[in-house]
Amino acid sequence: MIRSYNHKSFVLEVSVETSFRLVSKLAPEPARYLAVVTISRSGRPVTAFSPLYVAHDRIANFSSAEDALMSAHSAAQTFVDDWMKAAH
Repeated sequence: MIRSYNHKSFVLEVSVETSFRLVSKLAPEPARYLAVVTISRSGRPVTAFSPLYVAHDRIANFSSAEDALMSAHSAAQTFVDDWMKAAH
């Protein structure tokens, strides 16, 4: 799953990767998700912080693709906002 968002003249591209690991046939581990963010401007990644791998605070990854997507989108916006503030 890949989504692109525009934010303050940057393009935030968020992709979600799935991690399946089977422990046994009787007790399969649920799918977990990792978000990967690439922030670009004028068609080129901003090397200051791209790509980013976004994970949930308490665990190594997210329990749903939607959580991964929305959390990564919010984190990318925060990175851009903070970076622009620091540049001024």
